[in-house]
Amino acid sequence: MSQVKQKADALLTEAYEKYNTQLIKFCYTKLLEDKTVADDIAQEAMLVYYKRMLKGEEFEKPLAFLYQTAHNLCKNANKKATKQAMRTVPLENATDVAAQEENSRASELDYDEIKEKLLEKLSEQELMLYQLKYVENRSLKEISEMMDISPNAVAKRTQRLRSVIKELVEPTLSIYEGRYS
Repeated sequence: MSQVKQKADALLTEAYEKYNTQLIKFCYTKLLEDKTVADDIAQEAMLVYYKRMLKGEEFEKPLAFLYQTAHNLCKNANKKATKQAMRTVPLENATDVAAQEENSRASELDYDEIKEKLLEKLSEQELMLYQLKYVENRSLKEISEMMDISPNAVAKRTQRLRSVIKELVEPTLSIYEGRYS
């Protein structure tokens, strides 16, 4: 067995043991809680990592590479799921479904739905930071390693993210409170 393959096998085993669980959790939150697909994508990210190591590539920060790869794979899976969902409703029924949905949502606002709508307005980097900081409760040091930036940059981006979220939440909150007061 070649030295490159032996090294790649050892590094893959190490990465799997260290990072697989948190990679699955990351994918799980990105895929709107689809556990099976999250597990598949985490394994696919590991496979990409392994193949690149077999080609002789070395990674100073394997977790950052795995997170970025998983992020891209999740993005592709979400696009594919959206396209699939768009094909399931006949066009002539789409306006009826949309009108019914709008009327029911106006009378039954749900915190989780509002949160999802607001999160859709964040950029990919902001959403990734939000997931790592507020969903997974990662430290600045962990996030800096995963995103391959300094802890100070993470702190500054977190501060900016809070401002963006505040700007998004305030108008929505006033609408939400107005309907329930």
